[in-house]
Amino acid sequence: LLVSKDLGKHLLEVEDLLQKHGLLEADIAAQTERVQALNGAALRFSELEGYQPCDPQIICNRVHHVQSCLEELEDLAAKRRKELEDSRQLWTFFQEMEDAESWIGEKEKILATKSCGRDLSSVLTLTANHKTMLGELGNRRALLHQTMKRGEKIVAQKAPSSPGVQEKMREVCLRWKKLEEVTGLHQRRLEDALSFFQFRADVDDLVAWLQDLYRVASSDDFGHDDYSTQGLLRKHRALVDEVEKQRPAVAALRKQLALLAPDHRQGVDIQIRVVEVEQLYGEVAEVAVMRSQWLQDALAVYRMFSEVHACEVWLEEKEQWLEKMEVPEELDEVEVVQHRFESLDQEMNSVMGRILDVNQVVQQLVEGGHPSSEEVRSCQDHLNSRWNRVVELVETKKTQLSSVLKIQNFLLEC
Repeated sequence: LLVSKDLGKHLLEVEDLLQKHGLLEADIAAQTERVQALNGAALRFSELEGYQPCDPQIICNRVHHVQSCLEELEDLAAKRRKELEDSRQLWTFFQEMEDAESWIGEKEKILATKSCGRDLSSVLTLTANHKTMLGELGNRRALLHQTMKRGEKIVAQKAPSSPGVQEKMREVCLRWKKLEEVTGLHQRRLEDALSFFQFRADVDDLVAWLQDLYRVASSDDFGHDDYSTQGLLRKHRALVDEVEKQRPAVAALRKQLALLAPDHRQGVDIQIRVVEVEQLYGEVAEVAVMRSQWLQDALAVYRMFSEVHACEVWLEEKEQWLEKMEVPEELDEVEVVQHRFESLDQEMNSVMGRILDVNQVVQQLVEGGHPSSEEVRSCQDHLNSRWNRVVELVETKKTQLSSVLKIQNFLLEC
């Protein structure tokens, strides 16, 4: 049993042989105690004085022979264990190498698909899976490194199996190197795909945002009075600021596109999409400028109407007063009325300035092609007509007062 050359043909067989050898070693250990006991008893016969049933030398020789046989058996058992453990180490090496090759083959099949996803969500999922595989790759690399060290020890021992071990190490190293190259290439493809789909998602978000801004900027709501129009103008200025803030992002789209992988940046769809964003941004910016002008014009119209209303209220009041006023004949009363006209002249100068401002605003609106030009012009004409009417009444009343004063002064002189 101990001189057998059967060292197993695979790991399980070697494990079985080692288990059986362990039982044999246990038997040897048990026989060792028995041999030692028997040798001790035999040697006592060689030490007897007087009558000796056997020659003491024969006893000693016999004890020595049995001890030598036992030691030889123990040496054979130790040698057999060493050979079996070396065999187990060898087959463990080959088993681990087979496991490594199987793992490499499995990952090669996964990487051979070259799938990089169809959208941002799938790319993110594949990237997460690839990150997990990189962790597995690191763990497997550490295990393979340990296996390679054991293989190097086997080769260093110059065992008969060394050439096979070296060949297996070379094969696995080549496959591992190729796997790492393919893994790195797949990772770069995933990174390129992630950059592309992230860019496309950003472009889509930008398009959606610009479309929302376009709907707001192209609104035909310009308010119904001064207050509401001012509120719309404040909101629109905030919108214009947002549009302006996005200008660098839109301008940078082509640079970002140029940084993508060639097979991604050369796609017709993405190039058309970038052009659409640039055109849409230009339209939004243009509409925003136009709406700003329209809101300002609407605000100017409402303020003009408000100013016209204030002026007409004043003109209505003065027109009624002038029409009802009768020029007195008494000198004292004439002087009082004259003082009133002096105050009226100051008020009219102020109102005339406001009416001139209204006329200037109307002129600007009409020249700018404001859609309410006819209404504004009609309002202007009505205001100017009322103003001219009041001016005529004032001049008439002043003339009458002047005549009364001349008469009164003539009478006084007389």
